[in-house]
Amino acid sequence: MDSKYLQTWDSPIPTSPRKKSEIPIIHVIGLVGAGKSAFIQKYFPNLPIFDIKDIYQTNNFTPQDLHNNPDSYLQFQSALEYSFEGFYQNLKETNKPIGIVESSGINKGLNAILKKFFVYRIWITPDFKRMQAKKIYVKQPYAKNLNEHMLALYKYKKIIYNTEFNFTTYDFSKRLPPIIKKYFN
Repeated sequence: MDSKYLQTWDSPIPTSPRKKSEIPIIHVIGLVGAGKSAFIQKYFPNLPIFDIKDIYQTNNFTPQDLHNNPDSYLQFQSALEYSFEGFYQNLKETNKPIGIVESSGINKGLNAILKKFFVYRIWITPDFKRMQAKKIYVKQPYAKNLNEHMLALYKYKKIIYNTEFNFTTYDFSKRLPPIIKKYFN
């Protein structure tokens, strides 16, 4: 599934200066149905969540709309920027210590927004048995092509993240920084 609206990842080392991020962001990424929402509900139950899926649902977009129609993509991008600005402003106004973002991790628009902040990315290692039991591909038909594309990117190390979380072992692949580790004690 090639699309100019999806990206592998930009270099985690920015080439242009970032705005100073007042509130760090944890970006939980992974396949459709991998368990991103379950992970967030378990470990960050009281923190605000920005879920890109809400933008799709609220505005009646599908990933195919964005792939096939540049006008839809512009509308989506506008809704995305407006929603994220409101989300981040709410984090500041309510003095939240950290913000949570949930997405597949390959939406160019969202990744462009997140480049302005200090983001810690957690890849959720997919539990394929769980995904099959939940009939993800029946409920979300677009997910099959998207997940195949993402698995190819993952296989060739084109998806960059700071650590992986494995639901089978409930373990991370790397040490967590203190600001994040405190949520897992």
